[in-house]
Amino acid sequence: MEESISRVPAKEVVVPFSRIQEFCEIIGERNAAYSDPEAARRFGLKKIPLPESYLLTMIAPLSHDLFTTGIGHLVGDLIKGIIHTSSVIEFYEPLHCDTPYHLKLGLSRLARKRGKMGEYLVGTFPHKVLDAEGKLVAMDSHVFFLRTI
Repeated sequence: MEESISRVPAKEVVVPFSRIQEFCEIIGERNAAYSDPEAARRFGLKKIPLPESYLLTMIAPLSHDLFTTGIGHLVGDLIKGIIHTSSVIEFYEPLHCDTPYHLKLGLSRLARKRGKMGEYLVGTFPHKVLDAEGKLVAMDSHVFFLRTI
């Protein structure tokens, strides 16, 4: 499993202000801090922040690569089904538009379990967001049940 994770390269992402404007329009977000630099400054922010709900959109490519480039490529024949059971999001600093971030996938726990429906590998896969200096600024830890039998 560690080899599968190592196949998923870190990604650099910069979210342009225009993308956040579109996102806020789609979800009906009306907070001026996301659309007006002056309003953001009034809230004490130097740049337009990313809405917290945007994190899932931002890190989605890591989950895609986990199940294609990573697990799908190396052990895909052994996996008979995938169940996403939980996600725990932690923010350590606000995220901002037009700021480079590095997305990195990890594996923090892997265990075998047996249930009524078969045998599973239960994995916790932290999706990390690092700033340009490599400091962890946000993390979304996903737990997946990977059915093996």
